[in-house]
Amino acid sequence: MNYIKKNIYLMLIPLLAITSCDDGFENVNSNPNEPEEVNANVLMTGATRASMNSMVDESFLLSNNIAQITAKTLRSEVDRYDWTAFTTLWLDQYNALRDLRDAELIAEENGNAATQAASIIMQSHIFYTLTMAYGDIPYSEAVSGTTDGNFEPAYDDQQVILDGEGGLLDRLQEANSLLDQASNNGGTVDGDIIFDGTPTSWMKLSNVLQLRILNHLSNKRDVSGDMSNLVDNAMLFESNADNATLNYLGSFPNEYPLFPLKQGDFDAVVMSQQSVNMMQNYNDPRLGRYARPDNVVALEQFDSPNAVYSGAENGSETGGCNKGGSRIGARYYDYPGHPTGDVEANGIIATYSEQELIIAEAMQKQIIQGNAGDHYKNGIEASMNYYGVNLDAFGWNSFSDFYDNSGVAYDGTLEKIWEQKWLATFFHGIEPYFDVRRMVYEANGGNNFDVAAVPFLVAPCENDNNGDLPTKFLYPGNEISLNNDNYTQAIEEIGGNTQNGVIWIME
Repeated sequence: MNYIKKNIYLMLIPLLAITSCDDGFENVNSNPNEPEEVNANVLMTGATRASMNSMVDESFLLSNNIAQITAKTLRSEVDRYDWTAFTTLWLDQYNALRDLRDAELIAEENGNAATQAASIIMQSHIFYTLTMAYGDIPYSEAVSGTTDGNFEPAYDDQQVILDGEGGLLDRLQEANSLLDQASNNGGTVDGDIIFDGTPTSWMKLSNVLQLRILNHLSNKRDVSGDMSNLVDNAMLFESNADNATLNYLGSFPNEYPLFPLKQGDFDAVVMSQQSVNMMQNYNDPRLGRYARPDNVVALEQFDSPNAVYSGAENGSETGGCNKGGSRIGARYYDYPGHPTGDVEANGIIATYSEQELIIAEAMQKQIIQGNAGDHYKNGIEASMNYYGVNLDAFGWNSFSDFYDNSGVAYDGTLEKIWEQKWLATFFHGIEPYFDVRRMVYEANGGNNFDVAAVPFLVAPCENDNNGDLPTKFLYPGNEISLNNDNYTQAIEEIGGNTQNGVIWIME
């Protein structure tokens, strides 16, 4: 009898486990230390930081060098126009987009219009960067694998992404509507490390990003109505206080991305001959902020009248080119004895200076009406104020003294605006490359990409592309295996996965 009872009992154990699996199995497999749902604020913070860190890295490694503001003295394929799939921009930004899209959906579900809108604006900024770098990219079906099960998204046409129905201009206007709603209801942006939760600041950024896109679109269609409406009626940046920047705090995870670099890696990028010559020609005090002098070490001597600066030739790889140049300035690194980066270093999305120079260019071209010279002057002064330049050290009594007597004053030409825009967008993500590419395209009448057509640029000392500025980044190699059909269609339309593929914005 005892034997029978024992076996009946043992047989009942699995039955009890089965009948209670809904509770028991779930409890056993739940990790109390990991939340099952992530709040939108956590996603916003992490994705914004990750995206900005990537943009800072690529400014340092790629964009500033392509634009000839800085130059590489080691592994100078970027400067020589010998491009491969040399960047993690695609992977980094799509990873950030995934979390920002989730933040948007969660915020929408929770009725948080401000956070929903800020996420849309950050997504728009990232998609703009990706399409301007690569051309056609996954957009309408992108980062939807977790919700739609689509892990092979189609590549959308760049024209649709930038200017079509449901494209970036539409999305930014959608964000503005949500921000209007949020402002009226006293809403704030959760997890906001750019504007500390303020909806009106995000609206200003949305409008500035629209101006930036329209500036690039001005070679493709009449943008006068859209730009005039923004300049005349929309909320825009009013000063540097409105700048869209991520202020780093000097310690992980809010550490400026360049700080952990080895000194050798940092020193492989120096000021370029082109930018140093330009700033020395005007005795521009930004040189004391962009660059580290060759002949002084103490931080307090960086703005000394005796400071000596130099620039390297872009494309320097062998002894036939000048590889000597001043290292970039104190705000960009954290060397012992120069502890300023943790309070000065920013990741930049957009600035008041850039906005004013965009408006100045549009007015100079008569796309919109107004005084180009006023906005041009505002842009230069805002750039100098942002960097906290020392006018006295460069022999100037005031900004007006510099503006009136250095040769920088507006002379009615497009070249003047371009050169100041070029200098002012240092470390603005990938925008220095996009802007220089647009200038090269316009200077050549849209017929070729001879970089020397822009007066303050030169063909690299050693160049592997006949002096032509490459038009796009190469698609990453993993697209061949992960999304081959759509990738193949995209490259067939531009003649292959090549740095000289002519994307729509440059046709």
